[in-house]
Amino acid sequence: MTAVSCLSVLAFGLMLSTAANVRADESAFSAQLSCQPPAGPGRILCELTTRASEGKLVWSDALVVQAPAFARPLRSRFLARITSTAAVQGAFAKLALVASEAGEGQLELLARGVICHQGTGGERCEPVRAKVRVELRVLRSDAGAR
Repeated sequence: MTAVSCLSVLAFGLMLSTAANVRADESAFSAQLSCQPPAGPGRILCELTTRASEGKLVWSDALVVQAPAFARPLRSRFLARITSTAAVQGAFAKLALVASEAGEGQLELLARGVICHQGTGGERCEPVRAKVRVELRVLRSDAGAR
């Protein structure tokens, strides 16, 4: 086998393994974000929920990727708390933002996690991630008085 054909086989194998990981991440891990509608400038509370559709979610956090200029997060990274009951297994986190003025914009988070699977060779764990967005709308505080 020539060096060129060896490199082609290696590159093709790398593309296949990368594509398989992306598909596995998207199907095995989900995230939901919801924020309380603020009455005006001030504190905005949001909740993030992450879940594994297969395997066991053993760790999760989130990074703030984008926040509007009028509503800044108090932290850019936050750890999610793993909860496991008979009915639900997932991770939950709260995020606080401070809205300095009225405005509309998008909050985007990158939720990350580690999912473990029990197999014949023992436990195998893999990192996963999912982007989640929510539209923020802060009204002027005097808008409700009119």
